[in-house]
Parts: sequence; C-alpha cells; structure tokens
Amino acid sequence: MHIFRAILLSASIGVAACAAPKTNDAPITSDTKATASPLHDTSGPEITEHMPQPAILVFSKTNEWRHNEGIAGADHFFVGLARKKGYGIYTTENGSFFNAETLARFKVVVFNNFTGDALSPDQEQAFQTWLENGGAWMGIHGAGDSSHQDWDWYQNKLIGPTFISHPMAPQFQDARVVNLAPEHPIMKGVPTDFTHNDEWYTFDSTAQSHGHTPLAGLDESTYSPKNTVYGVEDLRMGEGAVNHPIIWSHCPGKGRAFYSAIGHLETNYEDGNYARLLNNAFDWVSRKTDKDDSACPDK
Repeated sequence: MHIFRAILLSASIGVAACAAPKTNDAPITSDTKATASPLHDTSGPEITEHMPQPAILVFSKTNEWRHNEGIAGADHFFVGLARKKGYGIYTTENGSFFNAETLARFKVVVFNNFTGDALSPDQEQAFQTWLENGGAWMGIHGAGDSSHQDWDWYQNKLIGPTFISHPMAPQFQDARVVNLAPEHPIMKGVPTDFTHNDEWYTFDSTAQSHGHTPLAGLDESTYSPKNTVYGVEDLRMGEGAVNHPIIWSHCPGKGRAFYSAIGHLETNYEDGNYARLLNNAFDWVSRKTDKDDSACPDK
C-alpha cells in the first residue's frame, strides 16, 4: 500500500515511478545498459515556473544497483515532508537538472539511493559548486555505496568512508542504533538507542576519521555483521557504536551535508524514530536550526 501511494504521489507531479517488486536490489547489467537511457542525461522536462518556493529536488538515478523499495519509500516520505513544511518538490532520475540555473531553484537536494556514474563531469561540478556555496544536501543509503569511485570529490570528501559490504547472513536484520550526538540538532528528541531493521552497511573507516561528525552508530553485538555469500565475510568495524557510524554530517564550504546509511526498505521511512531524525536533518541542512553553525566543527 505504501509503495503504491508513493507511486501515485510521484506520478501526480509528473515523474515516472518504478513499481517495486518484493525483491533485493535489482542491478543494471552490461546487457541492460546497452538498451537503457544514455549514461548522462543532456536534456529533460521543464520545471513549471509555478513550482512552490522554497523547493526540494529528490534525485534517484541508478546506473548501478537499484533500491526499488527504498526509492519509493523515500520519495513518499519527502513528498509528505514537503507538504508539511510548505515546500515545493520535484523528484527525478534526470541528471540534466544539475546545472547552475536549475539548482538555484532548490533549497535542498536529496540523493535518494542514487548509484553509479549518473552525472557528467560538468553536472558533478555544478552540484559541488552549488553545495559549497551554501547548498543543503541529504544522502540516503545507496548514495553512499561504492559505485561512486569515478567522482573523487563526492566519494572522498562529501561521503568520506568507502562502503565495503553489507551482511548476507541474513541480509536484513534488527540492530540497535545508538545516538552518538544527543545534543546535535539532528539527534535532539531521538532516543538514546532504538531497534531498527535494515541492510546494515560497513565502511572502510569511520566518519570522524574524515573530519565528519558521527551522529548514530551500530551496536555490532545486536546483529550478525557477516557476509557468508560473497566478498568480505567479517564486517565488524570495532567495539562500540562510535566505531561503526552509519549516520553523519559535516559542512562543506558554506553548505551543509547529511548522510544516512539507513534506507534500503520502504518500511524504514515509516519508523517514528527515523522519521524524526530525517525531519531534524532536513531542518538542519536547510538552516532552520543551528543558525550560528555551532554544529559545524569543520568550518
């Protein structure tokens, strides 16, 4: 029902949504890429001049693994958030919107499980310039996977840690998420810890080792951090949730950035604790909170 509602909402603003079968990630293979859209979009539909302001751009192009359920769930969440806050919203998989003129129409950009080489070098530079000049960005789940290695600034500066793998024993598990920064505006009102079910990412390093602020981490003793199917089997990052951060923030240039590795499943966005956290994150990146940049230690 929730996926269906998300599809209807996306369709109502003129954006095609993908009906999500109840499967795991659906990869775009070399065979399907040959008949798919061009790797980098050069043109797209016009955005109506009557789009309410301020506005949110939600981008979910996938040139690698596609998180069908997560994309639908996050689109639904951000449409509701925009309505509640009085924002306009445009959801798209078209990279041609990443130019200075179009980005200037948006207050917040969300990378909703976008994967792969989805933007051209010019489009990547347009986004970097927009963000570092005061933009507001939120990255969700697959936006932090390892398919972005071709975009050095994005992978090594904006995200920081590099994704290694996720458990497959089983893939989706309940785990204890620990609030690492209860005084940070994003984490205020979020419980000291809460149980959540998702596909839990492991990274090659911590957020803090890249100068970012860790906001929430995983208690590895509460789930099985193993992948016995392929790749790295032992996915432990270290004792204590602070050594396995999954949500973090930082302030690139004059902008604000938030990344959460939670968000593979549509049900993630129905959880009250996670919904509050995302709502707080939106308010923080859009400067409704922390107007004096006290939560920007990297400034």
